Amino acid sequence: MKLKGHDLYTNLYITPWEAALGGKIDIKTIDGQTKVYIPQGMQSGEIINIPGKGYKKGNGDRGSLIAEIKIMVPKKLNEEEQEIFEYLSRNSKFNPRNP
Repeated sequence: MKLKGHDLYTNLYITPWEAALGGKIDIKTIDGQTKVYIPQGMQSGEIINIPGKGYKKGNGDRGSLIAEIKIMVPKKLNEEEQEIFEYLSRNSKFNPRNP
């Protein structure tokens, strides 16, 4: 985590299926763990602002935790994962190079 003013900045590493499907995931904060909602269709580089999870200001308020999404792909696939990705490769109409 990096500090900028009273806001903390961090990377939030998620799986391709978490990015595509969305949902709630745990994220580390200075107070421990908290759940954060990932909207469906999240892209690498997008930002999630989690208010009140940064450092305390002089007036008692707190800054935000700013999480940058980083979508991580497995380096090695098991047999079932390989089949799922091959199925998507053959059947998905999605092409990020031609949206």
